[in-house]
Amino acid sequence: MILTFSALSGSNVSLDVSNQFGESVELCCFQFVEAPIEFRLTRRGLPLQEWQARNTEMYDLQHGPGVKQWGRDDRWFVNDLNHRDDVMTCGVWSQDLVMETRGLGLTFILLVWPREGTWRVRS
Repeated sequence: MILTFSALSGSNVSLDVSNQFGESVELCCFQFVEAPIEFRLTRRGLPLQEWQARNTEMYDLQHGPGVKQWGRDDRWFVNDLNHRDDVMTCGVWSQDLVMETRGLGLTFILLVWPREGTWRVRS
């Protein structure tokens, strides 16, 4: 499943999909189709990564549980939660996750992939 988010650059978009798919939803990657000038992931106002310059590359969010930081392709992320210890790898927990953007009001389109096995459709 792929989730699509769209908003004006300069706005913040909640990536918390726990109401739709359950509280244990993890995100395994994201990619902009149309990117804002800058963006970063945050949780409760705390950054999980540095500001990233506009690009449409895929960002892999999978990491080992219990690690404090991890990196892919010279992009570093902070693991703010240790929410699993029963797996070798996990994604970023969706709860309270926000994509902050900077820009001039142009529309961006963001694709997000939930990690298989962590979500379920609620009735």
